[in-house]
Amino acid sequence: MKRLLLFVFFCMLMSLSAYEMDMLIDVPTAGILQRGEASIFSEFYKDNGMLVGMRLGLFPRFVIGMSYGAENVVGNDKPDWHDRVEFHGKYRLLDESYSIPALAVGFDSQGHGRFYIEDEDGNELRRYDIKSKGFFAVASKNFELLGNLGTHLGCNYSLENTNDDRHLNIFAGIDKMLGDVMVATVEYDMALNDNGNWLESTMGNNIDYMEKGYLNAGLGIYFNSNLYLQLKFNDLLQNRGDTQSADRSLNLRYYFDYRDEN
Repeated sequence: MKRLLLFVFFCMLMSLSAYEMDMLIDVPTAGILQRGEASIFSEFYKDNGMLVGMRLGLFPRFVIGMSYGAENVVGNDKPDWHDRVEFHGKYRLLDESYSIPALAVGFDSQGHGRFYIEDEDGNELRRYDIKSKGFFAVASKNFELLGNLGTHLGCNYSLENTNDDRHLNIFAGIDKMLGDVMVATVEYDMALNDNGNWLESTMGNNIDYMEKGYLNAGLGIYFNSNLYLQLKFNDLLQNRGDTQSADRSLNLRYYFDYRDEN
């Protein structure tokens, strides 16, 4: 039995392939799915929330996708379905070379966590706990350091501009392979476009909002070339006053090639 398990694990390692990491935790990278490649994903987050979506390498250098979610999916409460489908698009302008990073631009309307339509006073919000990136540009460069080390730096302008938070935002992150099947990710979103004043009116109490930005971390494992599971820890600095320790969620992705090889 032990030999059989070792053989299965060895086959899993041998089957790993070069699907690029197109997201760290919540921030994009310059990685893309190649033409003919696709992924489907599901994320489970606070308040019994569930998000499902897909990404599709439709044309060379260009990826499109969509996602949809709800809270209270599990349990006996009525699900709070989001009132819109979110969209994703990314185009890689430059491929990475020895001397220059890869560069990509795109749009992503999917934020993290619960979606709020309005606050307790009836004022329109239409935003997520952590805003979507909206329009973004990102550069990525990989290095060999006891396995692959990816570095990423970008900026974004979210369309979820509540309370006149119309500012250009900056984010950065790294990913590091740990052996052959595990990858650790860390990212920092400066949250220059989110002053947090909306929290008090939404939560109905005094929220101590610390302007520290969002520090997120993740630990992922590739079960094989197609299946990737990531445990996410958002807001480790407790930037939001209602976060205790971290905002924990689970993301499962399945990669595949939709082209007909016949």
